[in-house]
Amino acid sequence: MIPLSRRFILFVLSGAIFVLSCMALAACKSSSEPAPIETQPIETATTVPTATFTPLPSPTALPERVILLAPAGSDPTLAGEMQNLLGGLASQEGYILEVKAELGEADFNEGLRLVVALPPDTGIANFAAAYPSVQFLAVGIPGVQSGGNLSVIGAGGDRPDQQGFMAGYIAALVTPDWRVGVISAGDTGPGRAARQGFLNGAIFFCGLCRPAYPPFVQYPDYYEVPSAASQVDKQAAADYLIGQGVKTVYVYPPLADEALFSYLAQAGVNLIGSGAPPASVQNNWITSIEVNWASAMQDAWTNWIIGEASGEGSSALTLSYQNPNLFSPGRQNLAEKILADLVAGYIDSGVDPLTGEAR
Repeated sequence: MIPLSRRFILFVLSGAIFVLSCMALAACKSSSEPAPIETQPIETATTVPTATFTPLPSPTALPERVILLAPAGSDPTLAGEMQNLLGGLASQEGYILEVKAELGEADFNEGLRLVVALPPDTGIANFAAAYPSVQFLAVGIPGVQSGGNLSVIGAGGDRPDQQGFMAGYIAALVTPDWRVGVISAGDTGPGRAARQGFLNGAIFFCGLCRPAYPPFVQYPDYYEVPSAASQVDKQAAADYLIGQGVKTVYVYPPLADEALFSYLAQAGVNLIGSGAPPASVQNNWITSIEVNWASAMQDAWTNWIIGEASGEGSSALTLSYQNPNLFSPGRQNLAEKILADLVAGYIDSGVDPLTGEAR
């Protein structure tokens, strides 16, 4: 028999073992079975299509252009010279040069920057007024007034009276005793204008122009030949002036040739003409007086590029090929001042440039 006290102890131990066993089984069960995962209801996403934007093509910028307006009746030599010059200038700035005989409304689009117009006038002032955003430059068109977007060079055109005036002034300026003369064409208005302009220019400098020693000739002197003069006619003119003791001669440009210049130079006569002097007479060449459209155009273009295009451009009448041995720098400066006043209208040639008559 197991004593009562032991049975009580065994009972207690057996209960404890049972409880511990139950706890162990519960722990195993909780570790072997994963805990349930709480889930959220899945929402169905609605896909919104993205709008596709196709940009409109940008308008193509029109090329910047310069137009040379050479209307019917314009001087082909001048037109060719201006086309070559403007083509180079425009290319340097990235412009396109177009040459047209007339202008229409379609020409004045946003790419047009400058119109250079040659004579005869086709209403350039009216175009300038109608299209204020475009610059206009009139080259040698008589009667056109500058202002606003219209600029002018050589407004008087080809002025033989002014060329003659400067030739006479310079001849008297550099020649001892004012023994000067001109060979010109007496059967044309421009020829007579050159002759009378020369006489007035010389007198403008020397007044009465009375020589101090023989021959006592009334200077300035002149000799006129036909515009289609032969070499015999021209030599007769040279002989007359040489016989009058003339030491400086201006030859009206349409009559000029190397044979005439050489004949005068061999007689000890100094010369004033136009353009480059022949090599055979360079020692006797005083200066050239000419209409230099290229130089004037270059100056006007430079002013336009820097934003100073409005107003009068450079005069087309220039002095070139100066011989400092016969035409000193001081006298050159004096002549340049007279030239500036002449083309500006402060000095008048005293000659009608069309008829050649004194006025």
